[in-house]
Amino acid sequence: MHESNDELQLGYLIFEVSRLMRRLFEEEAKGLGLTMQQARVISFLDDYPEGISQRHIAQAIDRDPMTMSGILDRLQKQKLVSRVVDPSDSRAKLVLLTDEGKVLLRKARAVGQSIGQTLSDRVLSHIPDSQREALISGLELIRSELSDMSYANKDKEK
Repeated sequence: MHESNDELQLGYLIFEVSRLMRRLFEEEAKGLGLTMQQARVISFLDDYPEGISQRHIAQAIDRDPMTMSGILDRLQKQKLVSRVVDPSDSRAKLVLLTDEGKVLLRKARAVGQSIGQTLSDRVLSHIPDSQREALISGLELIRSELSDMSYANKDKEK
């Protein structure tokens, strides 16, 4: 089955919007010394004050364990995360967000909110309300379907 130009264009546009949003975040967050991937990790860790394994973090943000190890090493050198022995498995370590990490996370979230406000003011404000609602609903549906497909493919690999 061949994809139509519309299908190809939709995928390309979604990819480009994502790339540009990531680049804008990284440009705005450069003063924080934080990449988008690092921001995703510390944001994820904020939901686990008792800590979580490196493997679970890698799965949650869709990164391989070796890449995650490098990200965590850099965050640990910046004193944004710490690693502690898992009380239920002395061979494993849990990753925790430090107080410094929490402070930086608040700043990173402020950057993200600012970008979101700019997006709303400069871009979405030009789209009529009904089309904006349809766009958001459509993107939520696409995300859900792609997520389901991704999990189904992972299940097939096992």
